[in-house]
Order: sequence, then structure tokens, then C-alpha cells
Amino acid sequence: MIGNGKQKGGTSAGGEQSWRELAGPRRSRVNSPQARKRRRTRWIKFFVGLVLILAVGGGLTWAVLAFKQREQKIPMTPTSKPIERIIFDTDGVLPDIWLSKTIKLRAGMSMMEADIHELKATLEADVQVKSASVERVFPSDLRIRVEERLPALRLAVAGPDGKPRLRLVARDGAVYDGLGYPKATLKNLPYVQPYQHADGSFSPMRGIESVADLLELARSTEPKFFRTWQVVSLEHYSGDVDLPGQVIEVRSTLVPRIIFSASADYGRQLDRLAYILEYVRHEGNQSLERIDLSLRGSAAVQFSSGRVGSF
Repeated sequence: MIGNGKQKGGTSAGGEQSWRELAGPRRSRVNSPQARKRRRTRWIKFFVGLVLILAVGGGLTWAVLAFKQREQKIPMTPTSKPIERIIFDTDGVLPDIWLSKTIKLRAGMSMMEADIHELKATLEADVQVKSASVERVFPSDLRIRVEERLPALRLAVAGPDGKPRLRLVARDGAVYDGLGYPKATLKNLPYVQPYQHADGSFSPMRGIESVADLLELARSTEPKFFRTWQVVSLEHYSGDVDLPGQVIEVRSTLVPRIIFSASADYGRQLDRLAYILEYVRHEGNQSLERIDLSLRGSAAVQFSSGRVGSF
């Protein structure tokens, strides 16, 4: 017979049970040496990680603050003082007075007020100047460097008053007045009779670099004879050496007409010229009227007497 249920799930003598008793007996904390060691290791790792996090965070904070402080200390533009000195260098002959007349700087102008790009353009507007550079040298200097064109020939042109006016022709064909050259330098430059274009003008002058090569070679190999060269005629030389029949004619006090081929080797032509001059000197009592070195493989010589020879 089944009971009435009052004895189901027996109780303690007092008829009551606590939650601790229902949960079972409390487990005691393991306190062995190995357990203590593991707990200590976990705490050490925790503290080390915490210290590293704090250190990294502090370092980043310090770096950000230092960078901001540095940004505040460095100005965006340098302190601009008044220009006190101009350092002028040139590879040519332009004097300091030319510079003072070419560029205008207001008294008390600061370094940053000076427009170095405009100053460069102003300097290069002078045809004698091939290139120029302008730079600021802080705290108070401007450095100007100039590369000048080299004159190869002299050119006589009519001035506004109709009188002849001396101009210079550079290796690149630029024509300019020329300032600062010693008289001896100009005296050693032959005059040029320029090639005339279809409209009657002589500008632009093309192929002058090739002419300058001929002059420099003659000056170095035959200096005494070169000093007799007075005029270089480009009447039949347009500057295009690829065109047939392009010749450069030299007129000297020793030989009135010497004709060079613009497309042949100048060294060989000058060697043949030296041979002819030496031959004539040994023959004596003969004066030359014309030497044509433009022929292939030989040179035609015309004497003042009218006799013609071939060398």
C-alpha cells in the first residue's frame, strides 16, 4: 500500500533544509604549491600586460604632444630679413655695374619679397646672358650666377642714325651688343657677312656653331695666318650643311678669297691650305688670289697673275 505522501522526500529532524545543504557540501580551495604557483604566474602576467599597455599608451601620448609642440615651434616660413648683399658670379665679362642697372631692388626689400623667378627672367632677357640662376642665401643674401654667350664673330649693322654699329654674333647665332669685352678680344674676331633670307633679312642666323668650329680650329692650328682673317662671308651658306654647295668664304689680307666646304672635314681642308701656303712661299714672287678647298680630293688655286693650279 502506497502511503499518503507525507513521508515523500524525507526531511531533517526539524523539517527544514538550507540552500547550502541542498547544493551539497562546499568544495574546499586547493592550496597546493603547484596551484599557488599557477595563481602567481597568472597575476604576474596580468601586471606585466597592464604595465606594457600603460607604457605604450604613455609613449604614444608623449609622441603626439612632442610633435604638436614641434609644429608650434617651427614657423611655416623662414624669418625674412632685408637683403643686405648680392653675390654675383659670371663665367664671362659682365661687370657689377651691369647687374645694378639690370635688376632693381627696392631699398629695404626683404628676402621673401624678392621674386627670384622674375629676377631670373629679367637677367635672361639680356641676349648676352645664356642662362641665369637666382637663389636666396639666408639670412640676408641673394646669389646670382650668370652663364654668358661666347662671341664668335663681329657684325656691322646700321644704327638708327645710319652710322655703322658693332654687334656680336654668338655660337648659337644670337646677335647682341656685347658689354665688358676687352678691345683685344673683339679685335681678334673676324667680321661676318651674313646670309640673306628671301625677305632680305639676316635673322635668324643659322649654322653659326659650325662656322665657329672652323674659326677655333684655324686659330689653334694656324694662329699667325688666322690673324689675317678679316671677313667671313656666309653669302652661300644658309646654315643647312645638308644642302649641296654650302660654302664658307674667308677673306684675309694674305689671300683675298679662301673657300671652305661647310660639309667636309675642316681639319683636312686646313691641312691642305697650310701645304699650299708653304708651297707658294717657297716658290716666291707669287701672290694668291683665290684658294678653293671645297672641291672633293683637291684644291683649285688662282694666282694674281691669272695662272690657275690644282693641289
